[in-house]
Formats: sequence, C-alpha cells, structure tokens
Amino acid sequence: MNINGSVFAAMLTPMNDQGDVAPENVGVLVDHILSRGVHGLYASGSTGESVLQSREERAEVLTALADHAAGKTTLIAHVGAASTREAVALAELAGEKGYDAVSAVPPYYYKHRYEDIVAYYTAIADASGLPLIIYNIPALSGTDLSTEKLLELMEDPRIAGVKYTAQDLFQFGELKKAAPEKKLYFGTDEMFIGAAAAGADGGIGSTYNLIGDLYLAVETAIAAGDVDRARRAQRMANDFIAILLRAGVVPGLKHCLNRLGVPVGSVRAPFSPVSAAGAKELDAWMESVNLSLGNGAAKALD
Repeated sequence: MNINGSVFAAMLTPMNDQGDVAPENVGVLVDHILSRGVHGLYASGSTGESVLQSREERAEVLTALADHAAGKTTLIAHVGAASTREAVALAELAGEKGYDAVSAVPPYYYKHRYEDIVAYYTAIADASGLPLIIYNIPALSGTDLSTEKLLELMEDPRIAGVKYTAQDLFQFGELKKAAPEKKLYFGTDEMFIGAAAAGADGGIGSTYNLIGDLYLAVETAIAAGDVDRARRAQRMANDFIAILLRAGVVPGLKHCLNRLGVPVGSVRAPFSPVSAAGAKELDAWMESVNLSLGNGAAKALD
C-alpha cells in the first residue's frame, strides 16, 4: 500500500462569490499547485472548508479533482466526517474515482469512546479499499489520541500512517521510532523543519497551495545536510504564516491565489474575506519575494 511522494498540498476548495463550491475551477488550482513541484493533493480537509459543506458538495469537489488529475499525481481524499455513514459514502467514492489513499479526522463534536473511533476507521478502510491515513489534529477535532492509541490503530495493515497536525515533536518522534514502516506526514507548516529533521516522511499543509516549493526546499536541504538553507526556507515560510495568522489562514490564502489569477473565489460564512489591512500585508509579502504565476517563492533563496 504505497503512497508516492512526500509533499502534498492540503487543497483549498474553489468557490464562487456566493460561497457555492466551484468544481469547474479545481483544474486551474491543481495545475498551479503542481507547477511549484509538490507531489500531490490532499483534498476536502480543513483547508478545503469541508466541515462547512454538505456531503454532496464534497463529492463534487472530489470528483472534479479525480477527473482532472487521477493517474497524473498522487491524490488523497479526506473523507472524515461527524458520522460514520457520511465518511463511508465519501470513502466509497474515493475508491471508485481512482484516489491513491483516503484520510480521516476522528469523528468530531461528540466525545466518542475509543472503541467507536476504531470502528469508524475500520468502516472507512473497508469502504475505500485504499491506504488510510489518520488525520490527527486534536486542536480542532477535540480528540487527542495518545501515542499508544495511535500505534494501536496503525496495527491495522490498511492504515498507512498519520497526518500529524500538532506541535508535539516528541510524540511525533516516538511514533516514527515505534512504527518506522508507517508514513508520518507533518501538518504544522510553521514547524516543518523540525519534523523533517526528526525523520518525517513528508508534509501535508495548507500554505503549500501557494508556497509548496519552500517546503520542498526545506525537505531537500535537510536531506543534504544544508541546515542554513533549510532555516532560510522555513523562515521565509514563517514570515508569510505570521501574516496569515493575523489575516485568517483560509481567507488569506484565497486572497493571494486570486491575486495571482488563480480563481479560488471567496470563503464560506462564517469565514469572511480578509480585511483591507490584511490584504495590504499579504500583498506586500508577495511583492517582497517576487511571487507570481511564473515565479515561486523559493527562487528568492538563491
């Protein structure tokens, strides 16, 4: 159950100005993301505003992505939902549409028993027939799986690994040590350098929609022992992330891509567009690194 590649963009969901999903614009976004060198897409996750969408809307986006890019790049469908029934339906679709893997956040809102979480992941694996990546994001899911519980879940051979979106590099390292055969992808963009040094199998991140080439630069530099270049690439990414955290991550990313001419549209309420002050900061950062459709941020490293 191999998953090709290591650096995957947690894809935004294109929408129109009314906040409706715009699957017709998925291809343009995907082509832009891949032009930065990333290895694939992780769709319908947190960055994709999936919890604000119906199952039918998520299915539209997953179908549009598969129709455009299945077989051309690695595709991972996030199918996690509050109910097992919703997650299973999306997992079945991913299996039918030629995805390379599925991923799922634990069932959220209610505090579920661990045994019920295991049953949820088992049902998803059964439905998709694809490698399954657990999406561990305790700050948003409300479920903080211990090292022991994550390792227990990964005893199922269909579970390929974990998308680890947390700040505990000690736990991350312990998971990697105990399960070296599993894929551990780091999802906290601003700390990617630390995870890469700790042996991460790659990263899956929201800012990869715009600056995926910087994370490739970090990964390549760490592998080559060029710590200085890795630090400079991470610092450049973090300067951008600091502005995004003030402006709003998803609205800010959409603003930047729209500014480049990539039509990702608006965000869905209760998100709101970036403020004038936020847009001014983002625009200034893009200009400072000469970011354009034809010029990636990593070129400023040289």
